[in-house]
Amino acid sequence: MPTELRKPVVRRCADPHDHRHKRLVVALEPGDVISFREERSRKRFTAPPSRVYRQVVIWNVEAERALKKGAKQCVKKS
Repeated sequence: MPTELRKPVVRRCADPHDHRHKRLVVALEPGDVISFREERSRKRFTAPPSRVYRQVVIWNVEAERALKKGAKQCVKKS
């Protein structure tokens, strides 16, 4: 059973995310906020979890459509 978020939970990603070899720091904060920042940086980017969830769903649906479209095009060429 999940519990209410009363204190921030901050975690650092295991792998660097870009060419500068900086890892991301992700925080779940009270008040339904997710924040992202690069390691050794103060600039934070925040969003409500509902928007992050919606965007991830859209990306996954688009990826599935692209795979299906690619598979259909391969069948047509054969």
